[in-house]
Amino acid sequence: MRLKKLTEHILYTECDSSIDRPVLGYINGEKFSVMIDAGNSANHVREYNSLIENHGLKKPKYCIITHWHWDHTFGMHALEAETIAHFKTSDELARMSSWVWNDLKMKERLRTGEEIPFADEHIRAEYENLDEIKVAPAVLTFAQKIVIDLGGVTCECLHLTSAHSEDSVAILVPEENIIFLGDVYNDDFYQDHYRDLEKTKLLYEELSAIPFELAVVGHSEPVRKSEILNFLQKFL
Repeated sequence: MRLKKLTEHILYTECDSSIDRPVLGYINGEKFSVMIDAGNSANHVREYNSLIENHGLKKPKYCIITHWHWDHTFGMHALEAETIAHFKTSDELARMSSWVWNDLKMKERLRTGEEIPFADEHIRAEYENLDEIKVAPAVLTFAQKIVIDLGGVTCECLHLTSAHSEDSVAILVPEENIIFLGDVYNDDFYQDHYRDLEKTKLLYEELSAIPFELAVVGHSEPVRKSEILNFLQKFL
């Protein structure tokens, strides 16, 4: 995993599809810094922190979560930063915090459809010991929008419509014309890759109205606004 610099204030890590580790962001302000998404494990967090330290950067004060899926949240318990998420994200994580993590219970959740094969496979790839999994809800929650002033740079946390997950949050950094989108424009992995076309239309309209040039996304290199809109327009 490497840490890549986009601008003076914004960096991001590479993703790793073999163990479903998404991109993690770093936004550096004069007063404090912010992490985007918490990663899929304590090991993921440790590697992130090591990269931050090696680059001489300060540890994040907050971690903003883009949505509840395991690969973006299972590192939350290992953070020193306070976590910020949509209230639906925290509700989902609170529900999952009671789950027992062993082979038998995971197979049972697959059988009932509470979990999906893609997540099960990659959780097992990331965790040699399943009992190390800990799910924690967010410390701070919001409904539609919050703005965080880091000093010289701002994070606008926006709840967006998404076919991927109802709790999806984007983080706009207006000073840099950059937005963090997580997996907001993907389809719904938990509904057999179903894509709600009405939600997709609303997302297209919402993203069209937001001023940004480049998006940092969950599982690839950053993409331009025009590429995202062209992708979504195919479903309209």
